[in-house]
Amino acid sequence: MTRLLDAAAIATLFTLAAHVGATGATTATQPAARTQIVLLGTGTPRPDPKRSGPATAIVVNGTAYLVDAGPGVVRRAQAAVDNGIKGLAVASLQTAFITHLHSDHTVGLPDLIFTSWVQGRHVPLKLYGPPGISEMAKHILLAWQADIDIRTKGLEQRDATGATVEAHDVKPGRIYQDANLAVTAFPVRHGDVPAYGYRFDTADRSVVITGDTSPSPEVIDNCRKCDVLIHEAYAEDYRPADMAGWIEYRAKHHTTTTQLGELAAKAQPGLLIVYHRGIGPAGREISDQRYLEEIGRTFKGRVVIGQDLEVY
Repeated sequence: MTRLLDAAAIATLFTLAAHVGATGATTATQPAARTQIVLLGTGTPRPDPKRSGPATAIVVNGTAYLVDAGPGVVRRAQAAVDNGIKGLAVASLQTAFITHLHSDHTVGLPDLIFTSWVQGRHVPLKLYGPPGISEMAKHILLAWQADIDIRTKGLEQRDATGATVEAHDVKPGRIYQDANLAVTAFPVRHGDVPAYGYRFDTADRSVVITGDTSPSPEVIDNCRKCDVLIHEAYAEDYRPADMAGWIEYRAKHHTTTTQLGELAAKAQPGLLIVYHRGIGPAGREISDQRYLEEIGRTFKGRVVIGQDLEVY
């Protein structure tokens, strides 16, 4: 696959050594990098109050690009604003990329569409995702048509343009480009669910985010010493209580810590951020240290376990 920019040249413009702290995350008091990664939600379908649903923001020169829209996405964006990331102002949330159509990655879409509109977005939301994203957007708008009518025809007199969505069912390859970045979509392996990962190339960083996936060579091909790889993982002994066939399901849909270590050793990202990880039941949670140890058996590079609202 053709690279959008020279990854080696990009890497020389920004050094991950500038990020400080035990996790490698920046703080709101530090000067903002030109390209920032904001972890809005690092959770799974489990409704964990500490971890909102999957959502990540790539903020370039103060403009935000979202990847996935899990539950809580807009409130997490506002929390990031309160922490100093002004590019995530709710009315400025105008572009989003969806990795796949599973509910935990998309139930925040109505919130993203309508809250950003009600809070001041006057342009259509640009939405990119696998086949079916256009139909999903159409039905969301139909489901909330009464609200749209009330707010545009009633006393609020809101601009109806902000209550529209420009949805695009994407194919592999370059799917988006503007003055800040170029975005490449590539297929990942998530059982029988159509799913994409995305590579973001900016002037100073290359960032790859996988969404949900079993080990996919496409991830390696699209990283190849990228600056940051954001990848899901499940600890080897993680077992959900509600799925008797978890091991078979995991093999087709997800990546174990051992597999992620092996994949990262081949892809060689400058920083590996682990998100969408299985925690386990209360009282028997799998620690972040366990994740680091299991991944570290085969990958000797820099790894952090992502937490909501961290900035890299």
